[in-house]
Amino acid sequence: MTKVAALYIATGRYTVFWPEFYESAEKYLLKDCEVHYFVFTDAATLPGDDNPRVHICAQEAYSWPFATLRRFEIFLKQEQALKAFDYIFFFNANAEFMQPVTREMLLPRAEKGEHLLVVQHPSFYAKPNYEFTYDRNPRSTACIPYGLGKYYVCGGVNGGEAAAFLQLCHTLDARIRRDLQRSVIALWHDESQINRYILFRKDFRVLTPAFCYPEGWDHLPFPCIIRIRSKARYIDIPALRKDAPETKLSPAVARSNHFAMRRAVDAEPYFQKRKLTDDRYKLAKPCDPAGQQLRRLRRFVAAVLYAAQALFCAAACGNPAEHRDKGLRL
Repeated sequence: MTKVAALYIATGRYTVFWPEFYESAEKYLLKDCEVHYFVFTDAATLPGDDNPRVHICAQEAYSWPFATLRRFEIFLKQEQALKAFDYIFFFNANAEFMQPVTREMLLPRAEKGEHLLVVQHPSFYAKPNYEFTYDRNPRSTACIPYGLGKYYVCGGVNGGEAAAFLQLCHTLDARIRRDLQRSVIALWHDESQINRYILFRKDFRVLTPAFCYPEGWDHLPFPCIIRIRSKARYIDIPALRKDAPETKLSPAVARSNHFAMRRAVDAEPYFQKRKLTDDRYKLAKPCDPAGQQLRRLRRFVAAVLYAAQALFCAAACGNPAEHRDKGLRL
């Protein structure tokens, strides 16, 4: 039987989410697989800890944002045990399964060259890539300049084949350590790092936000499979994140990013190719009335500048050969 490791962090106040996660996972998660839970926690006891498939891993609670930023380091503490599994998946503490999740729905498809699994972020589904909140800080190892990127994926659900996921953990842990040595923290921590990791890759499966569906939302064009419960119902989030360290952009970088985004906005009508079935997410065709030659010329110039910038940034990111496949809409 296929063996799957489910990684879960329940430290500090986040232990409150575990009972519903565990109960729903036992009911719905990969019932045709042998699922083991690796729970990284500072709690003395947790519901289900007498289950031989629940592995309690002692873990101190880190302050924000290090609980999320250092999660790859945390996972690697169990690397030897995790090597015994076929697949490894991480689920956010506030995740809850609402429907059966089968192997056909979740596992990477080897026949299609997939080794990793990521989920599109619900806030950026069907949005142009200049709206993605990638880390735009050139000092960060998670930086993705304007003009690049096809998907924006969430940090709350991801995984893949054991070897591929452990390699991801090693790579991102090293990048995060390098950033911290220079007092740099990626904008959205592990999420920013995962988006940068998949930027030039083709070996991943992308699922819809049905697998990361925010509680209280009802406007996404698919059913909720994994619900992300509102943390505000359980935890005082502002108090938890008070005085948290972050990296500020220099004024020069902020101005450069603003200028790049303006060019991207102007160029968007030339790159509009999405075809969505749900009217709520249809992006309007560019308005280009006859006779508005000046406006068309302005957009054309913006498109050329945007494309040139993206090519330059692709080269700067170290893999210019794949810019077309990974989001540069030429």
